[in-house]
Amino acid sequence: ATYISTYRNFDVRIKPRVTVGSCEQYCVLPNMKASLVLLAAVLPALAAAHSWIVCTDYLENNGWYWDQAKCRAWPRNARQYNLQNRQFGTSGGFVHRLDNHPEERPLCNDPRDDDNSYTLPMAAYYLGQKVVLPHPINNHANDPRCDIRNRVDTENLMFVVDGDEDPCCIDSDKLIQIMDMGVSPYGRDQPDEVLTTYPKPGFQNVPAFCEDPEDSMGTYNFTVPTDLQPGRRTFLWKWIRDPAVMPFTTIWEADVFATKAERDAHYLATGRTTADMWDFYQIHNIVDGVIMDGVDPSGNDIISG
Repeated sequence: ATYISTYRNFDVRIKPRVTVGSCEQYCVLPNMKASLVLLAAVLPALAAAHSWIVCTDYLENNGWYWDQAKCRAWPRNARQYNLQNRQFGTSGGFVHRLDNHPEERPLCNDPRDDDNSYTLPMAAYYLGQKVVLPHPINNHANDPRCDIRNRVDTENLMFVVDGDEDPCCIDSDKLIQIMDMGVSPYGRDQPDEVLTTYPKPGFQNVPAFCEDPEDSMGTYNFTVPTDLQPGRRTFLWKWIRDPAVMPFTTIWEADVFATKAERDAHYLATGRTTADMWDFYQIHNIVDGVIMDGVDPSGNDIISG
């Protein structure tokens, strides 16, 4: 049977449980995807403070500005949503929001299909690597320089799937948490010095926030566990803005290697740089919130497919 739900003149047809790949789940009929993108765009609950991981191996930690040339790997189905070339901060339907605590819907947009989901390159990591993940801030940070102090940050977590199960098919209690990336300070009782000090933990590590509150870039970093079994693994990021607000997730696959040398050989074979991640604050001199000098180590070369 097919059920029809109407919201603001949009008819959305949904099948009750069908099998997609190895997943049995609720699925929107393919020819209705465009309507669902429009539906998501008008839902007020999604209008503010939504986010997602744009790049799964970014070369600059604690950066101020998004630079596509510094991204050498992308999330699942990134090309389908045009993450590489679209304006930073616009999702094109890629954003994925959960529905409850615990979740009652899949943890990702699209069932796993490695052969077709990575027409933009998949990440490769090595044990112990620090991985940088950029995300759009979408108006959800605190900085007294633009008179914002009280936007909440609750949890920023990284998981890996134990085995080959797809997060589209499983609940979050089957994931292994590998890092808690902390929370950003907030509140009117916080001194200006705390709220304007970068880098900072959590979601709001976005030094250029006041320049563009809607589309500025924040970054996380996490460390690949040294005891993780090498092989192809699925990673999941989860952001809980507030306990009363439904969480956001992004998932992706990555080939995990035991050593940097093995990972570097893989990147060279796939036409990507093996440069080490650098930190924005190690190459720039910042005075009163102004970048005074520094040379971009990337040389502005395109480093991803």
